[in-house]
Amino acid sequence: MYTLEGKKCGTVRFEPFTGGVVNTETVSRQSQITDNPIEGGGNISDHVFPQPRTIQLSGTVVNGAEAIAQLDRMWKAGDILTYTGRNRIENLVIQNLQSTHDAKNRKGFGFTATLKQITFGSSEYVAMGETPLMSQQDTAAGGTGSQKAKTKADGLKTTTSTVISSSAYSKYVSTYNSKPASSSGPSSRSTPSNTGRS
Repeated sequence: MYTLEGKKCGTVRFEPFTGGVVNTETVSRQSQITDNPIEGGGNISDHVFPQPRTIQLSGTVVNGAEAIAQLDRMWKAGDILTYTGRNRIENLVIQNLQSTHDAKNRKGFGFTATLKQITFGSSEYVAMGETPLMSQQDTAAGGTGSQKAKTKADGLKTTTSTVISSSAYSKYVSTYNSKPASSSGPSSRSTPSNTGRS
């Protein structure tokens, strides 16, 4: 037996030979991978984020007026469902619901449903005027309570020497502050006497 049990809208049962059957269950697991371009072409993948699982159900319902109404209510209400069949998955909502009504199944229908698993966040109630300061939250979490923590530079470090020997200084001055040596080239330029006439 296959069941789709909702927290608000009740349960739909798919029982072979009496109410219907689920023919296939397709469970999808996907991840989002971030790619960043690097110099020289190509990408580097640095983060992987698992996406919520989805399950796609395909089946047939006999005497299906009540079943389609129930599935429609679950879809409209955004009911949180638990599916039990070959797989069992909790915290699902109907993302897509299709029903096919044809002459071969006069009182029933074929269906395809895509259900997506959802995650719940947590919240904390704080009375008006009792909101703790960020520094108090940091202290409660084991921090120092200071928002101005010193940062440590772990990059390139430059060291300087405060003592320079006189010979090193003299060599520096003579190397970088001396005038360039004179060249042995001509001191004047001669102009040709050609007037351009033959």
